[in-house]
Amino acid sequence: MAASLRLRGAASGLRYWSRRQRPAAASLAAVCSRSMASKTPVGFIGLGNMGNPMAKNLMKHGYPLIIYDVFPDACKEFQDAGEQVVSSPADVAEKADRIITMLPTSINAIEAYSGANGILKKVKKGSLLIDSSTIDPAVSKELAKEVEKMGAVFMDAPVSGAGAWSGVKSWRFRSVTEL
Repeated sequence: MAASLRLRGAASGLRYWSRRQRPAAASLAAVCSRSMASKTPVGFIGLGNMGNPMAKNLMKHGYPLIIYDVFPDACKEFQDAGEQVVSSPADVAEKADRIITMLPTSINAIEAYSGANGILKKVKKGSLLIDSSTIDPAVSKELAKEVEKMGAVFMDAPVSGAGAWSGVKSWRFRSVTEL
């Protein structure tokens, strides 16, 4: 999927939760599309092998970023380009209503969401949290429940490995009920 989070349709990436829930899936896609079309800030947590090129593509397409990574050096090029770098996932949640997490392990994701300075400390009701981390499905399910308790929307959105640098990614979105 391109940096603008262009949804390619059911045949090439956007997956509906179930046949009975297609209207809900379409509504969520519309929310995602609307938020990106208005160029509202996008929070991005995790600037590793996959997250770095994805964040760069968002930046290239004009989306203001609120950036966090556990390794401050990973944020330097974004800060030099004028993007806002913050000191914790909670700070990302305080400043952005749309947050993408791209983390390497379940432990990293749990810390980013539920840790002492995690997203859930400051997430706003109605926020959209898109998790593309490489994590255990059971962990994803638990994170989704915690996010939902806060009044936010959680989407498990695994990505394919190819296309990160070119900005052509395929995302598969799933709801809590599918997890």
